[in-house]
Amino acid sequence: MGLYKNEIKHVLENHQKILFTEKDLYRIFENNRNDWKLPRSTKMDDFLSFLSKQNIITRSITLDFPKGTFKRYVYNQTHSDIDALTVVRSLYDNGYFSHNTAAFLHGLTQNIVKTIYFNKELTPKNSEISQLKQDNIDRAFSKEARASQNISYFDGQQIVLLNSKFTNNLGVTELGDNPVTNIEKTLIDIAVRPHYAGGSFEVLNMYKNAKGVASVNKIYSYLKKIQYIYPYHQVIGFYLERAGFKDTAVKLMERFPINYHFYLRHNMKNMSFSDRWNLYYPEEFDA
Repeated sequence: MGLYKNEIKHVLENHQKILFTEKDLYRIFENNRNDWKLPRSTKMDDFLSFLSKQNIITRSITLDFPKGTFKRYVYNQTHSDIDALTVVRSLYDNGYFSHNTAAFLHGLTQNIVKTIYFNKELTPKNSEISQLKQDNIDRAFSKEARASQNISYFDGQQIVLLNSKFTNNLGVTELGDNPVTNIEKTLIDIAVRPHYAGGSFEVLNMYKNAKGVASVNKIYSYLKKIQYIYPYHQVIGFYLERAGFKDTAVKLMERFPINYHFYLRHNMKNMSFSDRWNLYYPEEFDA
């Protein structure tokens, strides 16, 4: 293989990637072994060993999650060249950054991001929309919100992998090299799961920072397409109102039915009530 070192490097360069999976390298190995005149006895392990010894692959990264392990091979980069976002976005081809990570990337928060949220949507399901009952809503929101335990760490940063309802990546865009929910979808996501955004008070701050930038028409359109079972439009309407959005925009959330008492977040103890949004919220919001 030594005779074809430059050719091997050229093939890897043409992929324009920093991180390779073992499947990536195996495909390269099999597709080019004849051109590189490799003996039949040459195995994939031999190829990986060669790449490492020649410093073509400079290191490998292993992330152990409870639901699986990811291994990535680093091409021609030093340790300092690899940041956590680069590593995380390599985990799923169709994944994207969401919640607090997306809010940070859009400049909706200045808080240092210590946890990276990366989402992969579930496969579409043809499930019937169940009828809500007030008792079931009250019971569900009296408990702590469920949180993903599919967690690993890289360079001191926590990585949380999420699986959300299928939307065909609605509202996902690109910021530089990063796939990320746009501002409107981010505002929806953090309202639905405030514990992935630093809590409901931080979510309100993000809404305030989005005023004049976010399109409430787009939020309304997204909500119609997603069709949440729970009436999260009441939560979003509350945040929009408290953040000071124009009332003509806020009223879009009142186009949805407001038939149930709902909750700004899970497991609240001391609550106030918004008649407009039929919504319980922490009484500290009125302080």
